[in-house]
Amino acid sequence: MRKRIVSIALAFVLALSVAVTFTGCGNDDYPVEVANITIESEPKNIVVLDASTADIISYTGYDIKMVGRSDEVNQEWLSVVPSVGSQNSPDVEKIKTYETDIVFAGEGLDNTVKENLEKENIKVITMSQAKTPKALETNYLTLGKILGGKVTGANKGASAYDDLISNMEQVKSSVKAEVNSDILYTVCYLFYEDNSLKLMTSGTYGDMLLGYTGAVNAAVNIDENKVDVNTLKVANPNFIFYADEATLNAIKADAVLGKLTAVKSGKTLMVTADDMNRQGRSALDTLNKMVEFMYPSLKKSTATNDEASKTTATVASTTPANNNQTATTAPAESTSLADKYKIKLDKLSLKYEDENDNVKIMQQRLYDLGYVDDKENITGYYGEISQEAVKNFQKNNGIKATGEADNATLVKMFDSNAVKATPQNEQ
Repeated sequence: MRKRIVSIALAFVLALSVAVTFTGCGNDDYPVEVANITIESEPKNIVVLDASTADIISYTGYDIKMVGRSDEVNQEWLSVVPSVGSQNSPDVEKIKTYETDIVFAGEGLDNTVKENLEKENIKVITMSQAKTPKALETNYLTLGKILGGKVTGANKGASAYDDLISNMEQVKSSVKAEVNSDILYTVCYLFYEDNSLKLMTSGTYGDMLLGYTGAVNAAVNIDENKVDVNTLKVANPNFIFYADEATLNAIKADAVLGKLTAVKSGKTLMVTADDMNRQGRSALDTLNKMVEFMYPSLKKSTATNDEASKTTATVASTTPANNNQTATTAPAESTSLADKYKIKLDKLSLKYEDENDNVKIMQQRLYDLGYVDDKENITGYYGEISQEAVKNFQKNNGIKATGEADNATLVKMFDSNAVKATPQNEQ
């Protein structure tokens, strides 16, 4: 058994001049040596605690090896993977039970957890966020080598990265086709950090993402991320993306920024730090979210293939099978999802300005159904956003649209047959 856990910051492996070498003979994939870690054979079971790392692993197709995840790894398509607790203090016994080979962690993993895991010969690889496009490519390649070997895995990682960039290029091409103009929009991304506004600057991963919207980053020639209000005043971006409500409040409170055209015309959109930092499938979701906000005509249908097939079946059921008979299809069996969401609906009602765990669960359900766009709005406080989401849910489910979640509304909301939001019936 190994006597210690080795933690490495993969995104900075090259920047720190730490050699990545691969040993073996012929075309054998293993062993693989990455910095001071030797991986003797292909890992079978992995636990991923870091959400951005999970995004990349999923995009490379190696999520099939995931036997556990942290609560912070909350991507919908990974929800079937069992949780092992929080990112910084996961359940060690669960991780051991899954016969885990590698744990991919964030930088805040508790030292006691590390000490306990090291006794079980479980390698811990600590990921750092890729801050540049080159570092992102390195992460894809390195994760591929770790999980699939120095030949097979490296090729798979490289192919996944190329596919990600190709998909982003397609989004950008769709914008060009839609705009059909040489005049480009300007955009910027603002976030609030250390009690001051910061700007997504040139050469960063976030700058790359903004570029694929088909627009120009207003900070394209700026290296310092501290906001220069006069620079933004001159640039006067057409759209402003911001990280959270604190950022938006700081923008509106500023004498110069509050008067920018984008702010006054409501062309601002929350794109959370999680949205900007996840660098696989979530990156494409974030890119499409920004593009669809800028160009509403490009908004895609949210109906899944499964939902489309159900619609087809419903239409078919109302078409006469012959002159004497009409085919019918029984509706799907209705079941309550209250237990799944851990909420007791008996006589429960929620209203505007309520603040409790039941409100938070309701917001999660509305998010899952598509009536709440951003996870940042799952706060436990029943504000205007929740009120509007409830109204839209009520409209689409045949309930009087009051914005108040009375018991009948909640029962329908947590029913398996609740109608989801679509582009046609969203706000």
